[in-house]
Parts: sequence; C-alpha cells; structure tokens
Amino acid sequence: MRPASSFLQSYLSKDQLIINHFLSSIFKAFKSNQGGLVEVKMRQSYSWLFNVILISFVLLKNVKYGSAGITSTFIRSEWPSIDIPLDNEAFAVPEGHNAPQQVHITQGDYNGKAVIISWVTVDEPGSSKAQYGTSENKYDFSVEGTMTNYTFYKYKSGYIHQCLIDGLEYDTKYYYKIGSGDASREFWFQTPPKIDPDASYKFGIIGDLGQTYNSLSTLKHYMQSGGQTVLFVGDLSYADRYQYNDVGIRWDSWGRFVEQSAAYQPWIWSAGNHEIEYMPEMVKS
Repeated sequence: MRPASSFLQSYLSKDQLIINHFLSSIFKAFKSNQGGLVEVKMRQSYSWLFNVILISFVLLKNVKYGSAGITSTFIRSEWPSIDIPLDNEAFAVPEGHNAPQQVHITQGDYNGKAVIISWVTVDEPGSSKAQYGTSENKYDFSVEGTMTNYTFYKYKSGYIHQCLIDGLEYDTKYYYKIGSGDASREFWFQTPPKIDPDASYKFGIIGDLGQTYNSLSTLKHYMQSGGQTVLFVGDLSYADRYQYNDVGIRWDSWGRFVEQSAAYQPWIWSAGNHEIEYMPEMVKS
C-alpha cells in the first residue's frame, strides 16, 4: 500500500489505524473469493480508496476548528424576483453636474497596500484625479488616473476613470475625493492588516447578484455582516438579458446599485457567462 503523505499519517494516526483495519477486512474478504489478477487490481483500488477516505477524515476533523456553519437566520425571499425599475432610488443618480457615479474600488496589488478606484462621469470627461489622505476632509496626496469609454450597438458609455493608489499603510482608514467643485464626492476605505497567518480578515462571497429586489436584499444583508472585502464569483449585472441600448443602461444602473458597498471596500471580480454579451442580430439586406 502506498501512503497518502507523512503529514496526513502523523496528523491522523489513530484514524489511519481505524481506516486501515476497516479496509483490510474488506480486502481479505474479497481476496478469499477472487483470483490473483483481481487481487492486484484490488490492491490498486485499495490504495486509492484509502487515500480518499484519509483525506476526507482530515477535512471533516478540521471543520470543528474553523468558523463554518450557520452564520445568521437570514432567509432570502422565494425566487423568482423581478428586476428593480430604473426609477427606483436604488439606482439614484448623484446630484450635480458631471458628478462621479458607479464608484467602486478593488485591490491594486498582491499585498493589500494598493487600491484601484474607478468611477464614471456622464456629461463630460472631467478630471481623472483622486485626492486621498488619512484624515477626513484633509487630502494630503493626489494621483492622476486614466479615462476611456466604449460603444455597444448604439449605446455609448460614460467616461470611465481609473486611479491606482499605492504605497498605502496596512490596517489604516483612508478618505478619498473624486470629481470637481460642488459635484465632487467623498468616500473612504480600510486597508487590510499586515500579512500574517494569525491576521483576522472577513471576506464575503457573492455571485449571480443581478439587480432584482432579491439582489437588494442580499446586498443589504452583506453590508450588515461586517465583511471587509467581497470575492465576486461571476455574473454581475445580468444586463445580458436585455437587448440593444438597454444592455448598457442596465450596466450603468447596476454600477450605481453596488456603489453603496463597492465604493467603501474592495470587490475582487471574476467573470461569469452572463458577462458575455452579443450584438443584436443584423437584418440581411
């Protein structure tokens, strides 16, 4: 028999003996009724099965040392749920000419000492500068970002700005300001603790959010959980369920929708199948 690993065997020596005794009994009973060729195959299956069960024992024994389990009594309402109308306050456009909207941040490096701030202006390009500091209403630093936009069918996006802020301190609250004049807006974020095996940090995992009434319930529930960063596992806005210009419009509404959380803590993204959008079918001439 080939052992799984020395670490697993030393960690679960008693459990290993139990599994070993159990599988040996099965093997001997089977062997007494089978030929030599089958015995060789049985030994291979025995070794594989032993490794699977041993690893399962490791995972199950460690559950009691973690914090997994029921975290609240929250139950989301029954599916299906309809999309929130565009005139709902959940999608409210910020006041002021060319005010930044759809503000969100994500982690800007591997170590947690940088963030990328993104936002959209609609009326005109405006400034791509972000000001920041460690005191509210006092911005000692600034950084200049980039701006781009795109078209999809006949939809034309707003002006999309991005700024990288790096060289940050661990476990520190930063305030930042974007936009100009009376239409400027202010937010804040907290950097993670210094990397350490014993550092405490709470992640939220969200996927398939969309922009329904259930989506709003889920987002509000997460914001009350004390999560510090979202790991988003794909399928963001579900704008792909729409056609023509409505695809881009529903991306904009979703950006304003998640701003209430995503402007204040990193959301780290991965793409899903609902991020694939197709051009409307063209009529053949």
